[in-house]
Amino acid sequence: MTTDTRERIIQECNTMLISVGPSSMTMDDVARACGISKRTLYEAFPDKRTLIRECVHRQHQIKNAEVKEIFETSNNCFEAMYRVYQRAREVYKSTSVAFINDIKRLYPEIFDKHMESEKVTVNGLANVLRKAQEEGLVIKRINPEIAAYLFVLSMRELHEKASFNTFGFKEADLFDHVFISFLRGVATLKGIEMVDYLENPQTENQ
Repeated sequence: MTTDTRERIIQECNTMLISVGPSSMTMDDVARACGISKRTLYEAFPDKRTLIRECVHRQHQIKNAEVKEIFETSNNCFEAMYRVYQRAREVYKSTSVAFINDIKRLYPEIFDKHMESEKVTVNGLANVLRKAQEEGLVIKRINPEIAAYLFVLSMRELHEKASFNTFGFKEADLFDHVFISFLRGVATLKGIEMVDYLENPQTENQ
């Protein structure tokens, strides 16, 4: 089993997981998409659970690396948060509700690991908000830990529930409103000016 083949398996599996969810994905589907036999697939991953566990772990690795790069190359915390939001928006658009729901229902131990990653996200966002307070972008009286927790919780609830379809809302639009409302809600006047610029950068040059 070559490294390239193993990586191709993970990549194809990830594509299926986020588009149709674990329950609709079969090992036959993965083998067919990779152009390999089921025997070769099972040599790399003995069962579907192991393959899904590796894929979820890889998703977290990719996300963490991309977020780290964003914060290292941004001018301030709000710019970094806005860029992370744009990345997350694309992920949300391509990820089916079935992905999280199936993981939670069928693979609870993998979901628990996912929740551990969520705790890291909350702590990371709290640190960013704390730094943004130092930059004068976030109101001092805001509790960074509580604000971060409430935001991550709202994102999770949004993606796990499909009730928004009843009202005719698109998930991506709701995601936009939740994020921008959150950012404006914690922002100082200086922070609000930054949000305005990030949403309409072309106006700065007019």
